[in-house]
Amino acid sequence: MTEKPDAERRKQSRDEIAGVVRNSLPTRLPSITRFRLGLIGRRSIAAVVVVAGLILVGVSLLPLRQYREQSGAIEQKQQELSALEELRAELQRKVDRAKNPKEIERIARKQMSYVSEGDEIFRVVVPSDIVDLPTAWNLPGVKYLITGKID
Repeated sequence: MTEKPDAERRKQSRDEIAGVVRNSLPTRLPSITRFRLGLIGRRSIAAVVVVAGLILVGVSLLPLRQYREQSGAIEQKQQELSALEELRAELQRKVDRAKNPKEIERIARKQMSYVSEGDEIFRVVVPSDIVDLPTAWNLPGVKYLITGKID
């Protein structure tokens, strides 16, 4: 039973201390510690937030533009690669054909006027007054082949 009055006394002393503290605090905060934004301040903060958001969006879209440019460059390089692969395949076919002796003979006949034994040669001679080769062509052999005359 002695404990009950002690507990009540402690509770009462705590309430008294809290009341003293409560009474000592001012009910209103001084105007210096209050932070108020007027209409212009709110607009300024909203403008800063919007500008920061736009900057963030712009910075995040910059890599997207670079990605699109790089993907376009990659597509172009892939087209160039496929064209080069086709050219390589065509050249490889020509090399394979050129290994055949009959193909070698055909090319020699066509490009170098190669004749075999027993072949008949026909030459078309153009009159020299019809053919007027440029003077820069210092190729008497060509003129001879065309006209049949050496000047």
